[in-house]
Amino acid sequence: MNTMLRQKQFLLILIAALLLVSFGCGRGASTTPVPSEEPVVIAAETIAPTSEPTPEPQPQLKYIFLLIGDGMGYAQIQAASEALAAAGRDPLSFLDFPVQASVRTSNVLGKVTDSAAAATAISTGQKTINGYLGLDQGKNRIETVAETLRNIGRKIGILTTVSLDHATPGGFFAHVDSRRSYSMITDDLFASGFDYFAGGGFHSTPDAPAHAEENGYTLIHSFEEAPATSDGSLILSSSLIFGDYGVLPAIDGGARVDWLKKATDLAITRLTNPAGFFMMIEGGRIDYFCHYNDAASFVGELLDFDKAVQSAIAFYQLHPEETLVIVTADHETGDVSFTDGDRGALLLQTISSDTCDNTLVADCVAKKTPFSEALPIFTSAFGLNDLTADETAVLKEAYYRTIQNSMPGNTSDEESGVYDPITTACINLVAARAGVVFGSGGHTAKDVPLFALGIGSEFFSGSYENTQIHDAILQAVSAYPLS
Repeated sequence: MNTMLRQKQFLLILIAALLLVSFGCGRGASTTPVPSEEPVVIAAETIAPTSEPTPEPQPQLKYIFLLIGDGMGYAQIQAASEALAAAGRDPLSFLDFPVQASVRTSNVLGKVTDSAAAATAISTGQKTINGYLGLDQGKNRIETVAETLRNIGRKIGILTTVSLDHATPGGFFAHVDSRRSYSMITDDLFASGFDYFAGGGFHSTPDAPAHAEENGYTLIHSFEEAPATSDGSLILSSSLIFGDYGVLPAIDGGARVDWLKKATDLAITRLTNPAGFFMMIEGGRIDYFCHYNDAASFVGELLDFDKAVQSAIAFYQLHPEETLVIVTADHETGDVSFTDGDRGALLLQTISSDTCDNTLVADCVAKKTPFSEALPIFTSAFGLNDLTADETAVLKEAYYRTIQNSMPGNTSDEESGVYDPITTACINLVAARAGVVFGSGGHTAKDVPLFALGIGSEFFSGSYENTQIHDAILQAVSAYPLS
């Protein structure tokens, strides 16, 4: 009985096994025997990835260049542009920036601004009274954009071709109610904690080297003295100064060639870091020569300023997703307009009016050089070739007045303007040949242009008050934060 039971159980197991095999064949399973092999191992890299692609890096505003041509209105840019075109030279570097705007410049009272009120408006976003730096009209201290960015870890550079305690640079670090308070402005400079300054001298701080050292700055007077390392804070107070403690005029050449560009390149070397930087770079003597109606010299300053812009553009091209370049002005100076003329004449002059007075005129007066011998000296320096009889007569009369004014006891030179009569006559002839007309020797209420390139430049389009420049910079910083 037990044997029969075991046989039935065996048969049931056999039938079940046959049914399973039959079911597998019906589902298309292979009945071919598989030889015994080692298990197949699939390399991990042959398995298709299941994670998403790495996202593209997002733009972040790390580096900001704010370049200000002091006194540089639309007409000044047109004069330089047409002079370059007449000479077959490359155009100004910023004219094709993708964002362009028009900026209104009046002060808080709705009157023509000076550089102090304009710099304060640009740097703080609030208009103020002429002469005030970093203060509102109630004399309350206002934080500048440079201070705001310093406080969040950006390195800061302030560069200019005028004195380091002048109005435009002071508008980014000083808080005083008079732009002439030079000692107080210098004290604010040392206390700012900014990383790099470059410009001319100091008006009222003969002990600047001691104060600089006390505040952690290395003070140098030439590029050759710059420390090999970029560590520490630096002040470049150029030895190439004249007049109101500013850097020598660009048109005079020599050691002055490309000074602002070199200062900008040094700033880039010293300030570039993962936390980013903000630089204000001023072409300060465009305004100076517009005040004194020396057309060729203001064009020379503008072309020198453009070299610094080119350095900023070159940096942008290396860091296009991290850099913003802004080119603008604080106001227009000279009420410049045009008549027919050869703009190329603006590039033939090779001496500034200041240097002419101090060298050519002084030498001719000292030697009592006859007009016939002096004339080719002046015509060569100012590019006044092929004089007409009328032009020669104008220069002759001006030269004799210059000689007479130099005589002891003679005070008639007080009526001849800023420069000696012969210098004034030469710059006037250059302007007349070039078709450049000065309507005044002061600032005007004309709008000034703005050009922007790079990350955040979309915030700068339109027509607006100069206070919007400050606001737009901070909007761009907020819209493109550092990761």
